Amino acid sequence: MENIATIPVKNGVPIFTRSTGQSGKAIIFIHGGLQQSAIWDQQLKDELLQEQFRLVALDLPGHGRSGRSAQPEQDYSMEGMARQLADCINAMPWKEYMLVGISSGTSLITEALPHLTVAPKGLLFAGASIAGRQVPLNSLLMSSPFDQVLTATPPSDAVLTTYTKRLVYKPTDKFIAGVKQYYYDTDPVFRTTFGEYIRAGGSTDHIDGIQHSELPLCLVMGQQETVVKVNYLDGISFKHKWKDTIFKVPAAGHLVNYDQPQVFNHLLWQFAEEVLK
Repeated sequence: MENIATIPVKNGVPIFTRSTGQSGKAIIFIHGGLQQSAIWDQQLKDELLQEQFRLVALDLPGHGRSGRSAQPEQDYSMEGMARQLADCINAMPWKEYMLVGISSGTSLITEALPHLTVAPKGLLFAGASIAGRQVPLNSLLMSSPFDQVLTATPPSDAVLTTYTKRLVYKPTDKFIAGVKQYYYDTDPVFRTTFGEYIRAGGSTDHIDGIQHSELPLCLVMGQQETVVKVNYLDGISFKHKWKDTIFKVPAAGHLVNYDQPQVFNHLLWQFAEEVLK
């Protein structure tokens, strides 16, 4: 059974959440820009994960069923999005929890960490887009129509289709239609505000923050990744990188959790078992 709730955020917009499972230990899923909580459906429906954890997915501000901002320059900046995300997590009842992020959701999590009242027990980053002095944000992104999708209102259907196909290894018609709808359900002002951040290359050293974090970190990438450079984190040492490896999943693209849900869910279950024991 899925539970639905909307969490009010002080100095921000209401955030829509969905959850399954009944455990007091939570896994909280954060999607990337121009996406929705629905990208985590294969995780929220996983029976083994449901048996042992509360699984919580949310729509970021300006996305899906969450609120739209009357102060977009403040609320849709990286700092503003991270602040609202932290406020939402702080309002949740779970004190034993971990965070799972994908795409630009990984940057939001990293930015939000200092604002969390209770620190997560661990982090799982898939298709990570964390940047820093060593790797500026605009240098880790591969050539794609992402910039056009963020800045054009709206982009052509051909550009939007090309962007959508780049997210996964084998896009189906259903997937393409779904992701296009996520795009149209996103506040247009978010797209331009966040697009400016991408073009500027980011202002926070997220890699440095994670490198020196005491939190366990699991990194998962798709071998057929075409949004970020699949090897850009290979030479960077992280203090508590789980299994001392970056898991690169075959037959998977940027949204590795969608392309290979069984492999992803098994890795997630193993990691969660360890950090939420």
